[in-house]
Amino acid sequence: MSELSIQVASGIGLFFLGVILGTLFQRSSKGSEASKNKRLEQKLAELQDSYTKYQAEVSAHFMETARKVQTLNESYRDVHAQLAKGASRLCSEGEADDFLAISFTEKSHSAGPKLEEENDGTYQPPMDYAPKETPDAKGTLAEDFGLKPVVEQEEEMRTETEKHKT
Repeated sequence: MSELSIQVASGIGLFFLGVILGTLFQRSSKGSEASKNKRLEQKLAELQDSYTKYQAEVSAHFMETARKVQTLNESYRDVHAQLAKGASRLCSEGEADDFLAISFTEKSHSAGPKLEEENDGTYQPPMDYAPKETPDAKGTLAEDFGLKPVVEQEEEMRTETEKHKT
């Protein structure tokens, strides 16, 4: 055999050897990717299970809290009724009437600001509680509160630049 034919035969042999090794490497890497995918799917299933358990715990917590708040409200009503009964027995008639006029249900409906109107279910805008200098002055929630007219701003800028020049 000539030297050229040996080189061609070894080249062809090495080519096929490379194809075989590449195929084996690809199959082994596919197996590792499949196992990696399987592990990721298991991890995802575990996370979904733990999230479902967490949601159930949160729901149970809020249900228990709601029950305890309801019990607290009932206890408050009982205390109020006890005080009303004691006031009617122990206080003078006028003072007892004043105390009995205070009703738990009236108090609970007017305790805080109403966020929702009962008629149409729309929300009320926030109220402006900040003190005003005069009753006619704009409140802090006014769109132009604290803004100066353009002419006034220009005059202030001129006086500031004059101060810096001197």
